[in-house]
Amino acid sequence: MLAPHASAQSQDDTALPAAQAGTPDDIVVTGSRIARPDLTGSVPVAVVGAADIQADAALNIQDTLNQLPQFGVGTSRTNSNFNTSGNGTATLNLRSLGNNRTLTLVNGRRYVAGFAGQSTVDVNNIPTDFIQRIDVVTGGASSVYGSDAIAGVVNFIMRDSFDGVQLRAQSGVTEQGDNGRYLVTLTGGSTLADGRWKMIGNLTYDRDQGLRSNARARSAEDCGTPLGNAAGIICGPASYSVFGPQGQFYYDVRGTGATPTTNINTSSFSFDGTNNLIFGTGPGFNRNAERFISVPVERYMAAFNTTFEISPAATLFLETNYNKVKSRSSLEPSAISIGSALPSTDVTSSIAITNPFIPAPVQAIIAARNSDADPTNDIVGITARRRFNEVFDRSNVNDRDTLRFAGGIRGDVGGGWRYDASYVFGRFQDYTASETAIKSRIAEALDVVSVNGQFVCRSEAARAAGCRPLNIFGANSASPEASAYVVSPIPRSLRVVNQQHVATVNLSGSPFSLWAGDVGIAVGAEYRKEKASSDNDALTNAGLNIGNLTQDLAGEFDVWEAYGEVNLPLIRDSFVKYLGLIGAVRYSDYSTVGSVVSWNAGAEFEPVDGLKFRGVYARANRAPNVSELFQAANETFATITDPCNGVTATNNPGVSATFPGGFGDACRRLPAVQAAVANGGTFNYSLAQQQAINGFVGGNPGLAEETANTLTLGGVLTPRFLPGFSLTVDYYNIKLDGAIATLGRQFTVQQCLQSNDPVFCSQVIRGADGRIATVNGTLINVAQTKTDGIDFQARYGAGVFNGDRIDLSVYYTMLLRYKTQANPAAAVVENRGTAGSGLHKHRVFGRLTYTVDGGFSATWQANYLSPAVSSVTFTNSNAAIEALNRIPAYSYHDLQLRWDGGTDKKFGFYVGVDNIFDKQPPYLPNPPFSNSITGTETQADVYDVFGRRFYAGIRAKF
Repeated sequence: MLAPHASAQSQDDTALPAAQAGTPDDIVVTGSRIARPDLTGSVPVAVVGAADIQADAALNIQDTLNQLPQFGVGTSRTNSNFNTSGNGTATLNLRSLGNNRTLTLVNGRRYVAGFAGQSTVDVNNIPTDFIQRIDVVTGGASSVYGSDAIAGVVNFIMRDSFDGVQLRAQSGVTEQGDNGRYLVTLTGGSTLADGRWKMIGNLTYDRDQGLRSNARARSAEDCGTPLGNAAGIICGPASYSVFGPQGQFYYDVRGTGATPTTNINTSSFSFDGTNNLIFGTGPGFNRNAERFISVPVERYMAAFNTTFEISPAATLFLETNYNKVKSRSSLEPSAISIGSALPSTDVTSSIAITNPFIPAPVQAIIAARNSDADPTNDIVGITARRRFNEVFDRSNVNDRDTLRFAGGIRGDVGGGWRYDASYVFGRFQDYTASETAIKSRIAEALDVVSVNGQFVCRSEAARAAGCRPLNIFGANSASPEASAYVVSPIPRSLRVVNQQHVATVNLSGSPFSLWAGDVGIAVGAEYRKEKASSDNDALTNAGLNIGNLTQDLAGEFDVWEAYGEVNLPLIRDSFVKYLGLIGAVRYSDYSTVGSVVSWNAGAEFEPVDGLKFRGVYARANRAPNVSELFQAANETFATITDPCNGVTATNNPGVSATFPGGFGDACRRLPAVQAAVANGGTFNYSLAQQQAINGFVGGNPGLAEETANTLTLGGVLTPRFLPGFSLTVDYYNIKLDGAIATLGRQFTVQQCLQSNDPVFCSQVIRGADGRIATVNGTLINVAQTKTDGIDFQARYGAGVFNGDRIDLSVYYTMLLRYKTQANPAAAVVENRGTAGSGLHKHRVFGRLTYTVDGGFSATWQANYLSPAVSSVTFTNSNAAIEALNRIPAYSYHDLQLRWDGGTDKKFGFYVGVDNIFDKQPPYLPNPPFSNSITGTETQADVYDVFGRRFYAGIRAKF
């Protein structure tokens, strides 16, 4: 609904997309392509106007929209520090159904995706000062706009005219003097040729300096439960990582076998803070000292729109924009294991006991134990856990470029018929780079010998290639020359390119009239091609760098679509005010999933002036994107435990609430297991066999489309006795089937044994000896989500006293249900009341503005989040830890004071305070709270992590 708020009333031809020719009272409202004379459609539309954006004063439009209760948690600067790419991106997530199920449009047309092979748009590319309004449609809209609109549509309506030049600048900082944010934007435009030629351009620069984890007391140090749950959560040295920059070293005692027998959790030796040798555990490493709560983001944006009316039948339009976004992460140095005795991926075998860098007291211990009469205590090497702080920095640096052109022609061809034809080209490129080291070179540099008193690499070939001996005994002990040798000569890098072509033709009008008025129709056709690639560096492709082997992505698809809409009036101004039917259908032919049909049908009923009821049932879809279809399988070594490990001819391991029957009989049906347990034997894994279980996670060209059935029922009240007031109440119900997801690998193994279902067993590969070799995580159409709730929107705007004005808007969502099922064998989980996904039972956002005649205004904003839990499945034996899971209600309050004065209000000044009462986020350390964002010790993408913030800005128009 386009509400009667001051900012939403300023609709004119310059503010509306596409088919705007014709009678001035006919407009196109997001959610339909049919022009109609009223501002309320058959589907609910939440409108954020230019005045709302100004009152919020957020530099990034994501921050403004995420206050609305319809939006869940998207990717943002507070939850992307540990992403392998895309740090600092900003996405929208309607109904918490996933970023990829929210369709983002600009002027009713698609925008190129901001992630490798996906459809999700990075709204960092939307300059706030170029926005006229934002329409938010929730519920399935695939029949009108195509794939990806399962949760709904966010349509950014951009300005296409402006007269003069306007400069705006804004600066802000937290009460603690950090996380500075700065903005400078210049907008200019002109209207020529008797109003037929309109031009507008915008240049924007803004910078968010980010926020370090150690800048807030709650996240300054690592936290956890290192002494067990009974001790509660402990922060500080006791929770620091054992992988320290000085190294933690262990004796590799092979005894008479090939497998280490030493307890690797018992330290042998390390170094203190001044690099003195100590026997036992050395100081740990505080990872939070290196991390970000919020990553820095820097944006450069340029946009230019123009329209030229040749005649009422032909208006040319062009929209262009280029955006560069820079960001970076901050990660603690890599934790590297050296030696096969350690439970992480090794970069080399254990360090030889002849290594001359081994401290003399340790060499003496080795000599004594290896010369005694007991061969089982012989030390054959040194294993280690260490961070290579002085060697390389694994933090990412991101550089993203987006270019988009949208052009076409539209016009009125007479008889109430109008058309528009457009072509959109978009290209997105993301380059992410970080330092890394080459595993083989670390091995070469650690294999050190003494030649004529000089420490050198043992391999002559390595020495010829520049190898220098690497000393890791103590902090900062590696020489610059050795570091230079092991560091990869090319950075670990990922270059992503997405390219989009969209050609669309629309025709709308009224072919005939009925007794209740004109029948409205819209028909159209669209062709879209999406192409994407992600190119890793050659060493990463080969698995030679630190980290897992990662394959590249290359793929494309295209789709031909035809669609139609109808608006059928049945009764008008009779015994009821209005009754009508609406319907839409879209046929899509994909080069990947084949033909797909989406549709909707609904009705509008207005018994009297000021009261309207509406309802729509829709079938929506989402076709798999390039990444889901074509991503090559990447290797992973996540820990997998075979339930058959330890099975005998009679026992029954694995009995639990989830698997009450245990796994004994299922395991013994495997021929190799049966043979192993015969004659009293046991089917066992060695440690090496367990650690060798790998898996591949990747795309699936055989994926089908996701489908969703959505129902929206509601009403609109605009009483004539209270001008300026509107109330909408809408019930929504969404059932998503065949959602694309991976199966949990451990769960897959268990389900395969229990059910022998090919869905699970196709992912589990056992060797001839019966032991698991590989468990894959291929994407399949397997998950389901059901959600429903009630949206309330109220707005009131009226003049008071002598020229003063008051404007009030309130958005409230009551979530009734949000149930998920990961696969048909999994339990159904009710997520309502989960803060980790933004699924609070009650969310309210309100804004009150009082404007004094003369240009002064005061705006108060409030945001309410009802009590929630971090996770509905969280359990802990410690009552104090369990209590932290229960998060109380949160309310945030913001205030802005603004003055707009001068001739025609060409000058303005504003100041504001966000989070006036300095409400701090809940304390939820990770671990044990897995929903908390690493490095923040809270759910930083739901609750404010910055604290009280001050900002000020100026505006001048010339």
